[in-house]
Parts: sequence; C-alpha cells; structure tokens
Amino acid sequence: MLASGVDPKLIRERLDKGVALRDAIVGSQAHSGTYLKRALTQLHQKRECRELDGLIVITDEQSHEGILAAWTPRAYVVNVAPYKHGVSYGNGWTHIDGWSERIVDYIAAVETENAA
Repeated sequence: MLASGVDPKLIRERLDKGVALRDAIVGSQAHSGTYLKRALTQLHQKRECRELDGLIVITDEQSHEGILAAWTPRAYVVNVAPYKHGVSYGNGWTHIDGWSERIVDYIAAVETENAA
C-alpha cells in the first residue's frame, strides 16, 4: 500500500488498461493523414448509421478533403486545434472551435433547449 492508501497493483492494472487502450487506438488505422470525408462517407454507407439521431466528430481539422454534409438532425464538429474560438453553422453541422471539458455540457444544453 502507498501512503495514500492505494494499492500499487491496482495502479499498475489501470495503467496497463490505459496503455492497452492507447495501443489499440494507435494500431486501429494507418496514421498518414486524415480523410474525414471518406470516414464519414463510410459511416453513412452503413445502414444502421443512416438513421442516427446525432453525430459528434472530434477533429483537428487537418483533413485532406473537407467534411461530408451532415445527414443527422443533430451534428457537431469539435475542432480541438483552432486558430480562433467560437461556434458557427454550415452544411448541417454545428461547428465548435476550441476544446473544453464543458463541450459535452454545452451540447447537452443545446439539445435540451432544442427539445423544448
């Protein structure tokens, strides 16, 4: 046990799971560029994804080809590496420039307001 009362084995187990998750993400695809439009097109081609209620894309917007028009009633693009911060709208997307832990709270508030 550490002085904080945490078992070092538990820390190691959780760290191993985190490392395994990172390894799984890194190994899930080639890392030579971002093809956001292609990825969204492939998602849209899946029958079960065509009728989604909403979609949230988190990106650095360094895509080689732009973005597909939104096909869901609620669609958000969160740019985590913007040159300026703000919210804009276009092509069916609510575009949020800038990252904060409160992004999810913001989207939930917008969804609640729109549902009222």
